[in-house]
Amino acid sequence: MAEGIENTNVTNEQDSGTNDLSALQAELERMKAENEKLKNAQSNASADASKYKKELAARMTEEEKRAAETKELIEQLKADNAALKRSQALAEHKAGLVGIGFEGDLAEKAATAFFDNDFSAFAGHLKDFVVAHDKAIAAEGIRNTPRPGVGSTGTPSVTQEQFDKMGYQDRVKLFNEQPELYKTLSKE
Repeated sequence: MAEGIENTNVTNEQDSGTNDLSALQAELERMKAENEKLKNAQSNASADASKYKKELAARMTEEEKRAAETKELIEQLKADNAALKRSQALAEHKAGLVGIGFEGDLAEKAATAFFDNDFSAFAGHLKDFVVAHDKAIAAEGIRNTPRPGVGSTGTPSVTQEQFDKMGYQDRVKLFNEQPELYKTLSKE
């Protein structure tokens, strides 16, 4: 008897799974059909809109056509004007940055970031400029540092004859730069 009850439960579960699957398949078919109807309706609506647009264009008077063309031209001019203003502002910002020492490419990037109100990008470009500027100053300082001659002690030597021919300003300079040498030469 227990075996008969188990078979009935298994059969009921299989029927339930089959019913669920067929119900889902039926629902899917119904949704596909509804989707196809909607696609057809949209296609028909697009065709109708196109037809009405053509009819409207045909019915427009010359004055209405000119007004539509004028409106379109105004919109294009507004867009062109905005682009020109942006270009001019970027050029002005770039020129200002180049004027304070920015390289051309970096100045352009920084000007664009500034104009677009992108502070983090602008700060990054400013940091790049400062680093490059500091390196250039250090390199220039090294280039401009006087080099002592070969075999020199690093301080130029002045002979008594050269000292005697020196003017007042040269002697003051020697006194400030090499006071010991000055004392030696001025006593003789």
